[in-house]
Amino acid sequence: MRRALGALLIILSLAACSEPPPNAPASGGTTVTGPGELPPISAVWFGTAFDPATMALTDKAATFKAGTPLVAIGTLFSARPPEELSVTIETGGSVRKTLPVAPGGTGNTFGVDLTSANLGPGSYLVSFKDKAAKSLASASVTITQ
Repeated sequence: MRRALGALLIILSLAACSEPPPNAPASGGTTVTGPGELPPISAVWFGTAFDPATMALTDKAATFKAGTPLVAIGTLFSARPPEELSVTIETGGSVRKTLPVAPGGTGNTFGVDLTSANLGPGSYLVSFKDKAAKSLASASVTITQ
């Protein structure tokens, strides 16, 4: 019994000293998606930053405060060259802005920095589209005051 208790204490001590998993909150409450955790096919996720090499997303959410950095990552049905894609931001049925995707991507997942669009309070549809303007992945994001 003492050996089992001693082994348990050693394991708990080692666990307490090890690094947190990659998707654990960092200091300040920031959350990061785990390695390989990507949006499902034809979906888009939003956050405040992403790693272009792994597409790990920081602060994944669907609602953001105005002025906060905003990025999106989307997973398409199939891999495509980034130069064949664009991202549209629509509100009220009108295209507010069209942006290129970030260079690189991982297979069929691409990212875009939406911060330059300076989105004010409201709801927006963000769509990854091909050259024929066919929507390949989309989702809505809400910006609050």
